[in-house]
Amino acid sequence: MADELKSLLGDNELDTAPDSTDTTESTQQAVPTPDNDAARSVEPSHEKQWKDNATDIQESNPGKFPKLKKWARGYWAKKKWTLPLTLFLLLALLLGIPLTRYPILGTIMKKDTSITVMDSVTDQPVTDASITVAGSSFKTDNHGRVMARLKVGKHDVTITKKYYKTYKSSVFVGIMKTPSVSVKAVATGRQVPLMVTDYITGRALENAVITASGSSAKTDKQGKATLVLAAKGTDTKATITRDGYNDNPVNILITSRDVTTNRFTITPTGKVYFLSNLSGKIDVVKTDLDGKNRKTVLTGTGSEDTNSTALLASRNWKYLALLSKRDGKQGVYLINTTDDSSTNIDGGNASASFTLVGWSGDTFVYQIQRANVSNWQPGAQTLKSYDAPSGKLFTLDQSQAEGTGTADYGYTNFSTVSLLNGEVVYTKNWYSSSFPDHMAGKSSSLISVHPDSTSKKTIKDFAVPAGVTYGYSVNISQYEPYGLYVQVPNNNDGTNTYYGYENGTVALKNDVTDDTWNKVYPTYLVSPTGKQSFWSDVRDNKNTLFVGNAEGANGKQIATLSGYTPYGWYSDNYLLVTKGGSELYVMPTDGSKAPSKLTDYYKPQLTYRGYGGGYGGI
Repeated sequence: MADELKSLLGDNELDTAPDSTDTTESTQQAVPTPDNDAARSVEPSHEKQWKDNATDIQESNPGKFPKLKKWARGYWAKKKWTLPLTLFLLLALLLGIPLTRYPILGTIMKKDTSITVMDSVTDQPVTDASITVAGSSFKTDNHGRVMARLKVGKHDVTITKKYYKTYKSSVFVGIMKTPSVSVKAVATGRQVPLMVTDYITGRALENAVITASGSSAKTDKQGKATLVLAAKGTDTKATITRDGYNDNPVNILITSRDVTTNRFTITPTGKVYFLSNLSGKIDVVKTDLDGKNRKTVLTGTGSEDTNSTALLASRNWKYLALLSKRDGKQGVYLINTTDDSSTNIDGGNASASFTLVGWSGDTFVYQIQRANVSNWQPGAQTLKSYDAPSGKLFTLDQSQAEGTGTADYGYTNFSTVSLLNGEVVYTKNWYSSSFPDHMAGKSSSLISVHPDSTSKKTIKDFAVPAGVTYGYSVNISQYEPYGLYVQVPNNNDGTNTYYGYENGTVALKNDVTDDTWNKVYPTYLVSPTGKQSFWSDVRDNKNTLFVGNAEGANGKQIATLSGYTPYGWYSDNYLLVTKGGSELYVMPTDGSKAPSKLTDYYKPQLTYRGYGGGYGGI
């Protein structure tokens, strides 16, 4: 019987029968050891007791609701499946009830909701209206719209703006569709149509903000906006603002009609610097791009030379280089346009004279000629540069010399210096007294160096031909923004050989003749980003203006038979031109609008043909 019971319940269940003092004792007495033959026979009363114990073990003493407990045991035994299923069914039940569906989904689901406010009468966007929804506040853009990321469900909305009735309603954010709500706002004042354009280009300006009497509006892509103002009164003061433009205080006529009085222009930010002798001295002056807010930056001393004063601006207009004779001594000065501070770069020696070369990025290149250095002494001529951001001065090269005196000398001199895309390129030529001969064995050289004095190299040497006595001059001419012609005399017969230098390479140019060399090439003014160039060409005795790519090609004609000449760029969006030798103008790069006059100015006598790395040189 015991074996049958074990097979029914298992050894473990049998060993763990409920504890009972009497039963345990009787069991201990009735069950012999395995070696006892009496184990083969158990009294019937004990057999019944074992069966009762086994039943108790199987049912675990269920007590009340045995079926429920049995179900619970089975449910828990399969909890990996039953618990998630139960949670899913409970969630499905809650989501099926609208009252609980959206609060639950709102914890995990949000939708971009568009709310647009339009004027109920004009059907124009109501800009800068305040919208409060779901505890957050927004301002409508120039389309009268806000995009709010809201939880699904219902939300209260409040819309307010001065001279409009307060609007209160609700918005329902559904699950499937992207919500879009349009509201008609009712004005309590007068709707005044306005328009804003760029002063230089005449183009409509988007996102300009007009503010008056506590109310504001933003212009759309057509530069238009409707500003609601109090109906009383005939006009009111306003201010127009926009990123990248100067604030413009204006006067608005309060009318619902579209009138020219309420069409305004605003001017791009920035200052143009130039020379002016309006005071009787040659001053450095600046104005806005519409000629307003004129201010003297550096006052002249009265000793300025009208023939030798010059002002060159860097391409980004951060720095200016001024060549001026101040207090009787000529020098080169830096003006930092960030704060209009001035620094003496070089000068103060009455025996030194200066020649400006131009800007290469933010580094200015110039030459010094020292009258107190004799022909047989080195250093009479020096090529230098000044790095404006760091204030460092570099010596790029200086003249060589040899000999014993006024009748016995040989020396080098620099020819025209050109700035080509981060290079300072020039020739260094030998000259000599008649006797003894200092030219034998010498060479003139085409040289390149970086503006910070690094990477200096001789591109090509040109040996002085036999029989040349007094000097051998190899010259360069810039025929395009980044290209040079090199003229090399053959000997004393008056003929020349020509080379071309571009992108670090020099090559013989058999197709270049003396006529090619003698041609007057345009000065290509390169834009601040280096992506465009600006130049003029004479047609029927009048300047025709062109804008092309960085290499001076693909020119687009922007002004025909005009009286304007190039002055420079202001950003890549505007051009500066001169007229009549004393008037400065600004115009759009595509020539879509006639130039607008900035100011009268003092045009220097010095010009820098071929130099296009900065502005004000031609």
